[in-house]
Amino acid sequence: MSNTLFKGTAILTLGLFLSKILGVIYIIPFYSMVGEENIGLYQYAYIPYNLMLAVAISGAPLAFSKYVSKYNSLGDYQTGRRLLKSGLFAMIVTGFISFLFLYFFAEPLARVTIDADEEIYSVGDVTEAIQWVSFALIVVPFMSLLRGFFQGYNFMMPTASSQLIEQIVRIIFLLGGAFVVLNVMGGSPKLAIQVAVLSAFVGAIGGLVTLYYYWRKKKPEYDTLLETSTASYDVKLKDMYKEILVYAVPVVFLGVANPLFQFVDLLTFN
Repeated sequence: MSNTLFKGTAILTLGLFLSKILGVIYIIPFYSMVGEENIGLYQYAYIPYNLMLAVAISGAPLAFSKYVSKYNSLGDYQTGRRLLKSGLFAMIVTGFISFLFLYFFAEPLARVTIDADEEIYSVGDVTEAIQWVSFALIVVPFMSLLRGFFQGYNFMMPTASSQLIEQIVRIIFLLGGAFVVLNVMGGSPKLAIQVAVLSAFVGAIGGLVTLYYYWRKKKPEYDTLLETSTASYDVKLKDMYKEILVYAVPVVFLGVANPLFQFVDLLTFN
């Protein structure tokens, strides 16, 4: 067990490290393409998105992995699979509600972020950028639950690989989209940034495809474990989610803290 835990932690750490390194490097060519005076629009879109994302999913992977791991260790693989089915639906609903909230409240957020007489960006510019990035909220919560499910089986490779692929796809789309807008279409830097923030959604699709690959690969093994379950605790869905909330709420507070500080800075900086 200790070797499995050590290996899983190492894989997650390496994947997260590579993902963060790529996240630092890409900003250099992107900054050069859109210009110093326009890069702020990118932050105006991403900070509200990160806050909304933290509220929606920050505790989900850990809570689901802990829950699945608990019942797997008791020989009850059926409870984890029931949670997966209901949880995926719950994440679809949660993600869609988060998307609708951020999309339709983009203009009020833009209005409290910048002044109406702002010379560099208009309220419309900030509104559109927030709306473009909000589409990622449809996919990311769904993806986070799948990661938690795999982690519940002490299988960390899907999480690490999907994080890395998500970042690679996001950066390729971001830089490629900005380049095409600016150098092929002759568009404005503001349009390039709107296309760039959509990269969060495209990257999430890449991560989700990666997780689906691992699901197809491991499903026969998980089905075999399901058939050989030695116990079934027949936990009600209400009790499932009550226990999930107990696991998730403390993590949500931790996950929201940094995006919330950034959001307060965003609202008060100008």
